[in-house]
Amino acid sequence: MKKKYLLVSEGPTDYLVIKEIATSLKSVRGEDIEVSLLAPQTDATSGSYPSHGWGGIRSWCMKFGNKTEAELKDLPLPAQQYLLRQNWRALLAINNADGLIIQLDTDIAHDISHATPFVPGSCRNQHCNDSILFWLRETTTPSELYLALTAYALETWLLATHPPTDPVFLDLPSGFNYEDLADFEDRLVTLGYPSVNKSGRRRFKKKPFTRYEAYGKKIVANLDDVRIRCTAAEQLCTHMEK
Repeated sequence: MKKKYLLVSEGPTDYLVIKEIATSLKSVRGEDIEVSLLAPQTDATSGSYPSHGWGGIRSWCMKFGNKTEAELKDLPLPAQQYLLRQNWRALLAINNADGLIIQLDTDIAHDISHATPFVPGSCRNQHCNDSILFWLRETTTPSELYLALTAYALETWLLATHPPTDPVFLDLPSGFNYEDLADFEDRLVTLGYPSVNKSGRRRFKKKPFTRYEAYGKKIVANLDDVRIRCTAAEQLCTHMEK
């Protein structure tokens, strides 16, 4: 038997890492854990993935969020039935899945203002959490739903494979929090990860997305440390292990 989770993520890079982590874990009952990517979907012709990001997550949530019969009552019955089936809970049932995971990097919290505007200095995680529930039209987080909110981005987990004694962290105070490092990308470039010049700045290179298979394996090889250093990683692993 396997525990199966469906995943909606910002892109295939996040999926490859989360899938690698899930494969390395087992549930408390000793079950293997499987993560299946629901969105974005690969293009059948090119094999590539469309641009998704947080905007794609918002569109997906609004499409598969809750709908009421009252708001659909003026539509033809077949259309009502079709739209009511476009629901994330129905997708779980169809795919015989145990739960849905929605992954979102919180570095874009300031761009999201659909539920309420982001207040500078407030909790980015909470703002993203509330926004996703707003898009899904959920008042609370159901037990079948897990919001994997990575601070500032999932690449922080890759940075967390490097010990705090690494020279790249010499400018930081002892006991710093990896998830507070908004400059995670610059530090990864300094560590020698592939980069690309964008508008005169060296940026962490994400393409091709398949390079994240190796990054996922590196995170798994250091997973105990990553779970200690990144609360988001620890919470996601704990959720999948239940």
